[in-house]
Amino acid sequence: MRGRFQHATHIVRVATVFALGLLAFLIARSAATPADFGTLGFYRAGAIDDAKARPLAYAGTASCVQCHVGKYESEYADPAAPPADLVKDNRHVALRCEACHGPLAFHAIEQTQKEQDKKAGREVAEGSGRAVPLVESDRLCLTCHRQVPGRPDRHPQVIVGDHGDNDKCQSCHRPHRPRTDEDEG
Repeated sequence: MRGRFQHATHIVRVATVFALGLLAFLIARSAATPADFGTLGFYRAGAIDDAKARPLAYAGTASCVQCHVGKYESEYADPAAPPADLVKDNRHVALRCEACHGPLAFHAIEQTQKEQDKKAGREVAEGSGRAVPLVESDRLCLTCHRQVPGRPDRHPQVIVGDHGDNDKCQSCHRPHRPRTDEDEG
C-alpha cells in the first residue's frame, strides 16, 4: 500500500503552499480594508465625506444662464440682431456649458463675490478675476464631429483633412451657432 501513495507528499506540499498563500491574502485583505467598508453597500462610507470635502469645480448651467443670456456670443454676434437665447438659438443646447468651457465654479463664485462687493459699495477692479476660457481647440470639436462609422447621418461629421483646408473650426463655425455663413444665407 505504501507504494501506492508515495507521491501524495508532493500534493500535500502544493496544497500547503496554496493554503498558506490564501491565508496570507485574507490577512492582508482584512488589514487593508477600511473599517467603514460595506456599511452602505459595496463601497467605503467615508468616501461620501471625502467627496464633500473636495472643492466644487462645476457650477452648472443655471449659473451660466443667470448672467450670460443675450451676451454669451458677443464676439460673433451681429450688433443689429436681437440678443441670442442660450436655449433657443444654441445648436449645442443638449451640451452643458462646462462640457466645452471646463469647470467654472471658480468663475461663478468670483462673479457672485464681485456683485456682492459692488452692492456693499466696495471697489471692484474692472477685468479682475479669471475669465471663462474660450474653446479654441479643434480637438474638442472633433471629439463629437469626427466622422466615425456608426454615427447617425443626421449628426454633422467631418473627415479631418478633407474639410476646411486645416483651418480652425472657429474660422467658419460659431460654437453656439455652428452653421456656416453659407447655411444661413
